[in-house]
Amino acid sequence: MNEVVGGLRQMYNLERFAVEVYRRQIRAFPQKDIRERLEAARDNEQEHVDDLRARIEELGGSCPWQGFFFQMAGMVLGSTSTLLGRMFALNADIRLEQRAVRDYGAFLQKIDFDENSRRLIQKNIEDEKVHIKRWEDSKKILKGEGVKSAI
Repeated sequence: MNEVVGGLRQMYNLERFAVEVYRRQIRAFPQKDIRERLEAARDNEQEHVDDLRARIEELGGSCPWQGFFFQMAGMVLGSTSTLLGRMFALNADIRLEQRAVRDYGAFLQKIDFDENSRRLIQKNIEDEKVHIKRWEDSKKILKGEGVKSAI
């Protein structure tokens, strides 16, 4: 079970990172559609943090103290990416989410998770895929190609 908790703790850190990236990027987007998508993604990533925390605790573990450093790194990346432009920020978000899908998948391959943990991870993977689609659509909005609002 230690391996399971260890894997969940790593995912918890990465989700804290993602929350802060989106929190910092929101103010850089005056476009209501994109701003609302970032807010929804931030809230969804926070849900991942909360769900992972609860699962870690259910398994008798505790959340890692290093999460603070991941949170700080997310603040830096979120702020820096917007300084480099909105399109750069969205491209960074796509890469971030693609990496999350790969990392979650690698954890599922490497660690023998219990059914509840596996179900949580699979749900998170599906959420991350939705984020990728949102950022691709948001790039079209920035380019003026008109995408229907689907937060």
